Amino acid sequence: MKRIIYITAVLAALAGCSKSNPGADSSDEMQFIPAMPGTKATDNAFEDGDKIGVFAVAYENGKPAPLQIAGNWATNAETTLNGAKWTVSPTVWWKKEDVKYDIYAYYPFDSEMESVDDYEFEVLQDQRDKGFTKSDLMWTKTLGISRTETGVPLNFKHKLSRIDINLIKGEDYEGELPATAEVRVLNTVTSAILDLESGDVQKDPYGTEKTILAKKTGLGKYSAIVVPQKLLNQVPILEIIANDVSYLVNWRFVFESGVRHTIDVTLSSDPNKVVINIGGKIEGWI
Repeated sequence: MKRIIYITAVLAALAGCSKSNPGADSSDEMQFIPAMPGTKATDNAFEDGDKIGVFAVAYENGKPAPLQIAGNWATNAETTLNGAKWTVSPTVWWKKEDVKYDIYAYYPFDSEMESVDDYEFEVLQDQRDKGFTKSDLMWTKTLGISRTETGVPLNFKHKLSRIDINLIKGEDYEGELPATAEVRVLNTVTSAILDLESGDVQKDPYGTEKTILAKKTGLGKYSAIVVPQKLLNQVPILEIIANDVSYLVNWRFVFESGVRHTIDVTLSSDPNKVVINIGGKIEGWI
């Protein structure tokens, strides 16, 4: 009986060990400071309750180690903004010895991530409300970081493409533009593949084309997050429904990663006389 009790105690002790919790005090806790060249698709800052996923890869024998889906110093640690502080679950600790780390992070957090090489991300078809923000895939990496008391900076970048549609009243348009129209982005694949180590993103080669409902951002202004891709044939890319009239916009278009595109659409009383103007591109959009 004593032998059985002894073995059980040893197994329990081993199960309680974790490289992310060496029993250090709070000063050994790894902190993160997320920031962006802009910020999320909707606002100028993260909101309370927002979550990011963080990976920390410790150097081995002084050399960088590869990012993996498991076995990192920290793997997809759920990091949540609570008030003015980001809390990490489970807590990530600095090693006692002087070691460098490569840090990778992404937004929005996905507890069911299955791959860091080919992470599948889907923009939402209905982006009229929270779906817009939840579709804004962002990513960052900080390489060769050593222990710091001020926190690890995480400078995020937008990985997908944003399209802003401005509706303009034409000279022969009867009445006023509606306070709210329905703007649809057509014929785009809504799934993307992200390499979490390099940050490279591409259209899912097996994805299907779907319709995205754009978010109203102001009077006559609408926006949507779109997976980077090329529409090389002149196909309908927008449908605008205003005052029960449907307007189709046909165009060849290239949605670029990290780029914000602008399209001005001048509406006429005749839905066949839509005038469009492709505006400039903003890289590293905010």
